[in-house]
Amino acid sequence: MSHSHRTMPASRLCSSWSRAAGWSLLGSLALILAGTGCSGNGTLGQDVAAAIASGQLDEAQQLVDGWLSRRSNDPEALAWAARVALAQDRPTEAFEFARRAQQQGLDRSALRDVEGVALARAGRMAEAEPLLRAHLAATDRPDPVACQALAEIGMATFRFGAAREALARWRRDAPDDPEPWLMEAEISERIGDEYTVIASHYREALKRDPTLDGVLLRLAETIRRSGNYAEAVESFNAYLERHPDDPDALAWAGLNQLGMGEVEAAEGLLQQALEQDADHLEAIKGLARLYQQTGRIAEALDQFNRAAELEPEQADIPYQQSLLLARLGRREEAEQMRERSEQLRAQSAEIERLRDALVRDPNNAELQYETARWLIEHGHAEEGVRWAEKAIATVPGHRPSCLLLAEYYEGTDQPDLASFYRFNAAPADR
Repeated sequence: MSHSHRTMPASRLCSSWSRAAGWSLLGSLALILAGTGCSGNGTLGQDVAAAIASGQLDEAQQLVDGWLSRRSNDPEALAWAARVALAQDRPTEAFEFARRAQQQGLDRSALRDVEGVALARAGRMAEAEPLLRAHLAATDRPDPVACQALAEIGMATFRFGAAREALARWRRDAPDDPEPWLMEAEISERIGDEYTVIASHYREALKRDPTLDGVLLRLAETIRRSGNYAEAVESFNAYLERHPDDPDALAWAGLNQLGMGEVEAAEGLLQQALEQDADHLEAIKGLARLYQQTGRIAEALDQFNRAAELEPEQADIPYQQSLLLARLGRREEAEQMRERSEQLRAQSAEIERLRDALVRDPNNAELQYETARWLIEHGHAEEGVRWAEKAIATVPGHRPSCLLLAEYYEGTDQPDLASFYRFNAAPADR
């Protein structure tokens, strides 16, 4: 269920301004004062807000520390402390400050956004989502941070429709922010939209920030994958002018040249990629295909053999090995590679089936469990454990998932965790 390429997901290719300057949009001073009934510290609250908005988080921290040293139970001070903690990406502390502010009389609605974002960042998505939805429904003021948190919850739980609703609000609230367009691109990639649709999202992001070179590279590669090789050249060249030693860009640009039939240019770029990264899988496979197309069969086989060592789970590699071995008259080895390819294709088809089913029914604990089991059994334990935990969050005590985790932790010599999950497994007849 993870990305096969080495680049970052689309939504991580640029850092969102919403975690720095955009924090002023988390809540207005008027909301805080309305919730506390206080007005004497309005100027101080404005100073904290201004410091957060300008990204001066150390200054904001000093202001709230001084405020709390004088009035440790002031709900307004606690509220601003919560916002500063969240701006500094300390969600647990932000949540605790918010709770303390409520205990001192602050209306919960005044910090519902902070609570929701803090819970989301702490991984407590089921608790975070209703708070964020209630907050956004109750206000029309811009709040891209809450929108981002809600969109990320939707993506993490495979509810892409819900994620896109949050992204639409985010684009309305922050029309110049490229980040929601990058998350749109990531969703489009994950659900299999046409490459032209994916490329359109990258272009919208670049309109808002042309300096996002990582996005320019993703745009070029997306255009290449659509088969529009001539169109992709401009974007590859623009990126390589600024990053001439990037192995990903060199490899993809080489593959683009190969698609255009420019064999000599393609080989030069692919070799340059390997000079930067001797184990770059796409460059190795690209050279293998180039040699294959130009009749250099033994050299092509050598490159595919290298690729197989680096990525033994890709079905297309043993398939190409089988074709080359057959051309070299090594038929028994060719048959072995063909069978290996078929096995890997069957595995790939199974995980694709699970992925598609989860897109249609993201809260299905049985599907989450099946996904977890498949991933653990096929060497992706960390991701499998996360899916098992999702199933247990969906259905507390979900017996198959608890037992799967118990077996996993027993096998990895973690008896305390194994006992925990066996104890928490629901009865068999439930």
